[in-house]
Amino acid sequence: MDRLIDDYPNAYADFYGCNTPCVYKTGPAWYQRAQGIVREARPIYRHPIASIWLSVLTRITDALDSLKVQWTCINPLAYANAGEANLFCPFVISIGVKPESLIYSDAVAAANAVQSILDDIGYPTIQVAFVESVIHRSGAGPELLSWGTLLDLPELRKPFTSCLGLAIAPHKYPHYEGTGALYYRLSKDDDRVALLTCAHVARPPPAYNNTGMTMEEGKSQAREEIIALGTGAYSNAIKAIMRVVEDQIDSIKIRNYALERLGAPVEGERDIITEQRESIERAKKTIERANALHDEVTKDRALPDQRVIGFVLHSEKIEVSAPPHNFTKDWALVELYRDMIDWDDFKGNKVFIGTSFPSSSLS
Repeated sequence: MDRLIDDYPNAYADFYGCNTPCVYKTGPAWYQRAQGIVREARPIYRHPIASIWLSVLTRITDALDSLKVQWTCINPLAYANAGEANLFCPFVISIGVKPESLIYSDAVAAANAVQSILDDIGYPTIQVAFVESVIHRSGAGPELLSWGTLLDLPELRKPFTSCLGLAIAPHKYPHYEGTGALYYRLSKDDDRVALLTCAHVARPPPAYNNTGMTMEEGKSQAREEIIALGTGAYSNAIKAIMRVVEDQIDSIKIRNYALERLGAPVEGERDIITEQRESIERAKKTIERANALHDEVTKDRALPDQRVIGFVLHSEKIEVSAPPHNFTKDWALVELYRDMIDWDDFKGNKVFIGTSFPSSSLS
């Protein structure tokens, strides 16, 4: 805690209870009535700045980018103490930054730049705060199914896991589909993981200009998010589940027809008849598991927003490389959101080849 408090004593008091350490705040110090007082953010209504807010926001982001501030969010907020109706701060622009990315002196300089913009438009009393805040992925869906679940209906579960060959598509254009090739850790001192794919998959030419792109550190850019399973892949995965259910139902009908003529089980009946009865029970259990999987993926993964797994970190311009190789440059890296994968069960660059191979063919 000394890292921030040494320069800004109210680093953990200003926004206590909000889990947002403050690097620096302009304006008068916020009253500290008692230790441990909980702050609550409140919305701002009918403020005259609303009519020009977009242009003001553009000026602020340009100023932050020029100062190389690694900002994550900008929020116009009011604040009150928990349980109290009166606001002690009617307007503060809360600017989120990556943890440990902004030192106190740079925060002061950036705050002065923003304050100058506010002075210029006639709102000098609006305060500015830089808080350490991490923004998570926009998708609201669950993480990909873990490898451990592959023991149960593996062919049906595989599309919803991180197994190589993962079907992906741009979030904005889910009908342009492709696959991921390999996983890479970005560096030995970095726990970020990226998925290699083709540039024409990450940024399909019909939807994007062929210019290439890179998410630059310290520069604000709109994220081009990637989803697991595009429109066709998701539809095919659901159809595969339903096909298994239908096949098992037909199998049960055929076996039941034969067993009805044989009557109830009797002691000493032939093994082949007993096996028929057991196969019906197995088919019923398969239907139960397939229906459970169908319910899960259609409830939690039906919308593209629920299948967001990361964003395009880098995409090459698609072109032929220089002689003598003359290879086509067509690759991209998708940085994965950490909370989309069960890392304890993550197997990395391993391929699932199915369960229909006889043991002799694998020797």
